[in-house]
Amino acid sequence: MITERESTEDRQRIVRAATRLFAALGLDGTPTELIAEAAGVPPGTLRRYFRSNTELYREVMERAAAAERKALADALDAFTPTHQGMVRILDAYLDFYASEPDMLGLWLHRRAGDAADTADLDERHSRTKLTWIATAIQDAVPDTSGLDYALWTFPWVVSGFLGHGMVYSADRGGRFGDGHVNRQQLEEFRAYLHTLAARVLALPGAPGRDDPDHPPS
Repeated sequence: MITERESTEDRQRIVRAATRLFAALGLDGTPTELIAEAAGVPPGTLRRYFRSNTELYREVMERAAAAERKALADALDAFTPTHQGMVRILDAYLDFYASEPDMLGLWLHRRAGDAADTADLDERHSRTKLTWIATAIQDAVPDTSGLDYALWTFPWVVSGFLGHGMVYSADRGGRFGDGHVNRQQLEEFRAYLHTLAARVLALPGAPGRDDPDHPPS
């Protein structure tokens, strides 16, 4: 007879294995048998906890979204509609995904069309976050006509930088990618994100913004 502790441990192993595999292969490229093998359980045991790979995938993505919320919680709780407030969110977002490549991989696959029958996850998590930030800063930005595009620029460039690397121009040479980003590259990119935020949002406190009605905070 399986004890409650053994049941919990089995379930956790399945979720951890599925997270790694979905991050690497996507839901559509990951068979049940592969997840069970990676978790060290028979396929029947996996099905005892999750009736389908899609149900398991939803569990993985809900945990991923919860982990991101936890990582951003302090920055969101302290948020003000200023350049400094936006920079704190961007720093927390960058640091989370730089330290959690599996979390990054899950979203990279989604943005490539994986798990198309779970579009409600984007509605519930991505759109909710976008709407909250857009609403919080809309009265502080000089131009709201492209605000959604401006905000989506940040996850696009972060996922591209961390997930695929970049090719440097001729004066620097070389290439990095596949998750092999070093501290210097990360900090260079962080500085770029700050500059990008200043240019595309121009929130109060941003370098170059001169607005007596919105002094730096």
